Amino acid sequence: MSSELEHLSGETYPETLEAQLAALERDETLRRFRESRERLASDPYRPLYHLSPPENSMNDPNGLCQWRGQYHLFYQFKPVGVDRVHWGHAVSDDLVSWRDLPPALYPDREYHCFSGQAVVEPERVVAIYHGTESGNSIATASDPLLLNWEKHPDNPVIPIVPIDDDGRPYRVFDPCIWKQDDGFYYSLSGTYRGGEIGQDCRAVDYVFRSRDLGTWELLGPLIDGTPNTEPGEDGAVPNFLPIGPDKHMLLFFSHKRAGQYYVGDYDPDTARLTPERHGRMNYGPFTVGSLHAPSATIDDRGRFIAFFNVKEGIGGRDWNDVMTLPRHLSLAEDGSLRIRPVPETDGLRTDGVPVGPVDVPANAEVQIPQAAGKAIEIEAVIEPGSAREVGLTVLRSPDGAEQTRISLLQQDHRRFGVSSLQIDVSQSSLSGDVFARSPEIGPLDIADGEPLTLRVFVDRSIVEVFANECQCLTVRVYPEREDSVGVSAFARGGAARLASMTAWQMRSTWPELAHLQGR
Repeated sequence: MSSELEHLSGETYPETLEAQLAALERDETLRRFRESRERLASDPYRPLYHLSPPENSMNDPNGLCQWRGQYHLFYQFKPVGVDRVHWGHAVSDDLVSWRDLPPALYPDREYHCFSGQAVVEPERVVAIYHGTESGNSIATASDPLLLNWEKHPDNPVIPIVPIDDDGRPYRVFDPCIWKQDDGFYYSLSGTYRGGEIGQDCRAVDYVFRSRDLGTWELLGPLIDGTPNTEPGEDGAVPNFLPIGPDKHMLLFFSHKRAGQYYVGDYDPDTARLTPERHGRMNYGPFTVGSLHAPSATIDDRGRFIAFFNVKEGIGGRDWNDVMTLPRHLSLAEDGSLRIRPVPETDGLRTDGVPVGPVDVPANAEVQIPQAAGKAIEIEAVIEPGSAREVGLTVLRSPDGAEQTRISLLQQDHRRFGVSSLQIDVSQSSLSGDVFARSPEIGPLDIADGEPLTLRVFVDRSIVEVFANECQCLTVRVYPEREDSVGVSAFARGGAARLASMTAWQMRSTWPELAHLQGR
């Protein structure tokens, strides 16, 4: 580790908020991060309103929590010149405008500080994380900005142990933590047993219990069997939280198929989840410009809030990955999952322009110049009519050589079942450095004749699409041309109608990128 970054190894900050803020003004790490952000601002793919790393690479989000009115998001982070993974740290008052803080956790007896989650208590925040080559470890903080983390003296509190060919008694990997009314802490080790990842293993999340955070007892798997996951999937990066008044969600990551979830009944006496529903958050190749791993929390408004990181789809970068916008997950009356951007994202809107209604003839494309931009939000209602495919293009060049297509693939429920939402990135970039990948296609369970309601967030190199509050697809895109800013509506196989649309330019949450608003 370079001498310039030696203070990453555990500087102690003052304990009052005023003194901490003053110390951060002088902090050399934050000075370095500001300089790095200014240097990277010339990259055309740096997002204006998504959280990106201050430098180098970010990976899994970790430990999302709300402490003393502020939201804290940690993430796997390698600063420039440092080969070992720390927990990067950002703080926000509103979930959308983030500020860098110094790295929170640094490796010592472990080689890397990998993924984990946090639980908030009245007087402190308890984080659990996976220390590579060591085991699962505990750290606590109680200061205003969660700058001073104290590692448990008995770390790793759940050490790596010898296992048989089936992975028993248990593998130690990504953990989460919660506390129950019985006074015990509970933790999951999100991993697998039998076979190998990507081939024939089975996902498993082992439950551990502790009274004092130092001594942990293995209780067994959270779920008996893993219905709906494929052979070769694991249960990494688990987040286990109540969702609604009487259900729990296990939100996790598979190294084969990426983000997904179970919702069901949890028995706190046996520490077992009985799944009733399973769903996926990613439907394409997660390692190529797609959604990755989650971190989630319940905030003081009772909302289940989740972030995911999104992987690159282009090579040769000196910074990597961005975070999604915060997603509010909830259950509908029928128990299905609802996915919405948090209302706080509305505060990023500027210069809204209403459009429509617009008739879209069969097999035609209608340009919507009022909606153009590279950092925009679109709210649209589309009546599919008889079209078999209907949707929008964004980041479109005038000649259509570059464009990202968002569409509903409409099915007759009486014959074929559920329709699909698609983001097709096959024409998103002319750059030779962009990796090839298949479209992102997920089920969209809407009734025959029901309008398609879209919230589309475009931010230079990331597109997030929320549809009918029941599906969300995410991809990375890299338009090479400066004039790839256009928006259009199209229909295939029949006519459709753009019933309404409003497009907003989006405010930059990063000072060094503010001059790019509206461009």
